[in-house]
Amino acid sequence: MLLCTFAAYAGVNPQTLKDTVSSRLGVPVYLVDRTPIPGLYMVGTSQGVLYSDANGDYLVQGVMLDMTRDMKNLTLSGLRHQRRMALAQIGEPPMLLRATKETHRITLFTDDACTDCRRALDQLPRLQELGVTVQLLPIVSPAGGQDRISPEQCEAGAWRHSQFSEHLPVARCSEILSHYIGLSQWLGIKALPSWVLPNGDLVRGYQSPEQLLKILDHINAPANPSSSAS
Repeated sequence: MLLCTFAAYAGVNPQTLKDTVSSRLGVPVYLVDRTPIPGLYMVGTSQGVLYSDANGDYLVQGVMLDMTRDMKNLTLSGLRHQRRMALAQIGEPPMLLRATKETHRITLFTDDACTDCRRALDQLPRLQELGVTVQLLPIVSPAGGQDRISPEQCEAGAWRHSQFSEHLPVARCSEILSHYIGLSQWLGIKALPSWVLPNGDLVRGYQSPEQLLKILDHINAPANPSSSAS
């Protein structure tokens, strides 16, 4: 389902490195990207970002800082880039709740089973009133712990009382839900609801519409040139 993107670099085969790390770790690997250190590659997995040599023989887990750029957190930048890349592959989602006068756009991974998820879903109209368009990506737990959605979960009866019922299309319903589950695994989303901001930041848990608007306004605000990087 996922259209994973890999850069072709001299001296390393990204697909081979992806397969090697995935096989040795036993977790999906979705992205391989360069780092400023020659021979070291960022590997995006369902368990977070790791760093690997070209052969996948050595893995490093931790934070990479660029000391020449005021200790810029390159691991955090890599995570943001990974989230933006993943969401860009969705195209025009079937569940895009547009604001009348859009000033911001945000992505919500959620379901309708948890209390905080239902609170977030109930307040989506208020977010739209505030000028925030919401890309809604439901994560529905597959029955019996399976990795894929069964067709039965998309039958009309199963969704009759769901807050997604008016948004999920009948055609390709199972395929769409499975795709969103794959995206959530790629991005390491383990708690719902989770919000992905336009800059790639991840905000976990319930946030009121006013809180979200404040966060969105902040990331669009000009940086204070007198502030130091942390």
